Amino acid sequence: MRTIKLLYFLVLVCIAAACESDSASELNNSQGTGGSMTRFAISNGYMYIANQNTISVFDIRNNTFEKINMISTTGGLETIVARGEYLYLGATDAMYIYSITDPVEPTFIFRYAHIVSCDPVVVQGNRAFVTLRSGSACNRGANALEIIDITNKNNPSLIANYPMLSPHGLGVDGNLLFICEGEHGLKVFDIQNEQSIQLKHHIENIHAYDVIPLNGILLLTGEDGVFQYRYDSEKGDLVLLSKIPVKRTEE
Repeated sequence: MRTIKLLYFLVLVCIAAACESDSASELNNSQGTGGSMTRFAISNGYMYIANQNTISVFDIRNNTFEKINMISTTGGLETIVARGEYLYLGATDAMYIYSITDPVEPTFIFRYAHIVSCDPVVVQGNRAFVTLRSGSACNRGANALEIIDITNKNNPSLIANYPMLSPHGLGVDGNLLFICEGEHGLKVFDIQNEQSIQLKHHIENIHAYDVIPLNGILLLTGEDGVFQYRYDSEKGDLVLLSKIPVKRTEE
């Protein structure tokens, strides 16, 4: 198992989450920024951890870390993201939406079913972006990007589906969507026209696992290491700022 890759990405998630708040009071009223492949999300002083078939709730207010609830689910959970009053969970069979209006008691809202595959989710406004990936660990499936209208949380609808090579993690910032294609590198798309997204930039000579775009800075992890890029929010151009190399290890 390539634990070093996951360790570095956990560090990046913690850094990004810390950037969101400078005090305990701000933490209690903020949402952390993490990667799309992560199994935990932070919202308003609570941490939610997606296990295979449960959502664990931790109170992290006032510098505490106390497990206060555990919600049973149907299973197959892989990723989680918090946006507003909702949790969006990627699973092997669907995207699940839970309400956290009561932050201690996440409540199931809707299950958006799709092909069985690996599927991280990111959310911006009333849009969810999901990558589907085939592979031995994900059973049978397709390699694709789905754009979903989540205006009505009780009835999400598919806007568009785009074929991909081997999509892993993804991130969105304004009109730019960043998709990690594993050994095929990183792609940057202009998503202003959801029915016809445009490829703006493709870095092919890296292995890309997951990304965090934040205020013009992109943090990327892969088997080659941890990368930091500056990106142009209009053109989608990328400039490499730094790299922490990681020696590849076999599983």
